[in-house]
Amino acid sequence: MSRRGLLYFTLSEIKPRIWFMLAGCNFRCRGCFRPARDVDATLLTPEETLNKAEQACLNYYGKLPVEALITGGEPTINKEYLLSLIKGLKEKGIEEIVLITNGYEIGREENGNYASELREAGLTEAYVDLKAFSDRIHKWYTGKSNKPVLKAIKKLNDAEIELLIQTVYMPGIVDEHEIERMAEFLSSIDKEMKYQINPFSLALAHEKVTRLPTIEEMKRAYEIAYKYLPNVMVSRSGCAREYPVLPPQKTWITVYPDLTFERRTVKEQQEEHIEWLGSARSREEINEDRVREVELHDKIVRTRF
Repeated sequence: MSRRGLLYFTLSEIKPRIWFMLAGCNFRCRGCFRPARDVDATLLTPEETLNKAEQACLNYYGKLPVEALITGGEPTINKEYLLSLIKGLKEKGIEEIVLITNGYEIGREENGNYASELREAGLTEAYVDLKAFSDRIHKWYTGKSNKPVLKAIKKLNDAEIELLIQTVYMPGIVDEHEIERMAEFLSSIDKEMKYQINPFSLALAHEKVTRLPTIEEMKRAYEIAYKYLPNVMVSRSGCAREYPVLPPQKTWITVYPDLTFERRTVKEQQEEHIEWLGSARSREEINEDRVREVELHDKIVRTRF
């Protein structure tokens, strides 16, 4: 029976909502900010995962939420597990099931009609991280070609799964030229495609491959993308689910596979990242980068995009 490593569930205090944090990834992104790609986790079958998720929600909310998000790591690398998990969520009455993915496995020819199978299982929405339009840049940054990712976006759109495409603005790597090529490509598939541009996370990146973008660069990227896509937005954070915009959340409930839980703050989650980065970056350097990021995020909030 198919099993997958589960790190923990996250429950929102804003409204009933559950995240599934799965371990492991098929990309080795140089600027990765997700420890889930490398850490060990508790191996569970889809049924075990669903039972624990249900119990976690009943313990905290007293009911099941209407929304579930599946993230990682990369959720799609075990197709059998993922399809069973989504089907089980749908059967339990979860109305909105969102997948956060790099899209690579969905677009591989070997995986057949993966997108259609996700739709049939009950997936309602997908967030696809489009790292770069240039295959050369994509291979350098992730270790993999972007051709399956581009195919995945079209296949998911054809399967009538609601899409949000996300790109991280990385000065000198994925900047205005790349953004324009991506926006033009997305527009050729669906002119109403939602497209989100996120600033590079300097403080939490595995490698400091570039600098933090300026507010002027972010605004220019938005203006370029908007020529092709009316539903383009700029986010304060590469990991925030901000469509539609929700009130800022200061704490999250983390529920582990043994169903113990703790309320974790943003600062505590940053400590997790610092531990993951190890000796590669000093705590002082990370804190300095974080100050600059907060300043940029504040400017983004005040800017009309």
